[in-house]
Amino acid sequence: MRTIVTYDTHHGTAKRLAEIIANKLGCNCIDVDTPFMAEDETSYDAIVLVFGFRGPYTAQLTKLFLNRMAGKLANKHVIVVGEGIFSDKEFPSVADSLKELAKPLSFHSYFTKGELRMNTLTFEESHLLGKFAELTGMKLADMGEFSETEAGKIADNISEFLAGAPVVEAEVQKRWVCSVCGYIHTGDNPPEECPTCHQPSTAFKPLS
Repeated sequence: MRTIVTYDTHHGTAKRLAEIIANKLGCNCIDVDTPFMAEDETSYDAIVLVFGFRGPYTAQLTKLFLNRMAGKLANKHVIVVGEGIFSDKEFPSVADSLKELAKPLSFHSYFTKGELRMNTLTFEESHLLGKFAELTGMKLADMGEFSETEAGKIADNISEFLAGAPVVEAEVQKRWVCSVCGYIHTGDNPPEECPTCHQPSTAFKPLS
């Protein structure tokens, strides 16, 4: 199962959670702001998305990111993992939005408590979280409830699921070889012109 784990973190705990999952799966773990290391995400069978939540504004940004990613997640095994200060409100909404947008082959979501550091919040974030706390009765204070044991359980669950999940067979594309210079082209049809020796498409033959 070709798998990649990505993470978006604010205080480091989402990154640590992603690292624990990636270690269990034996795959790469990268920041969502980092290019896929010259690899096309369409080459993966499963994508694990780990997000750090610290309020409703973060959830909205996460939805926007997932909306941009949706087309690349179709027909894949998609696992969304949230880490942060709450799970009863925004995270299920984000997870449901992704499931509708991405049309994945299969979909799972998990959530675990994480850390909030009040002194790292901007004024706007503090204001938003204050309003959120008023509406929900949530105590707004520093939290340090991230548990590596709980993270390990999530990693075990994801590993167990992926071990039995079907692998999507990659579509085999046609290959063409230029009979003059040997250039190989991949696609349903040969190119109009060979980029190496500039021979017309008639110079290309199917490569078995």
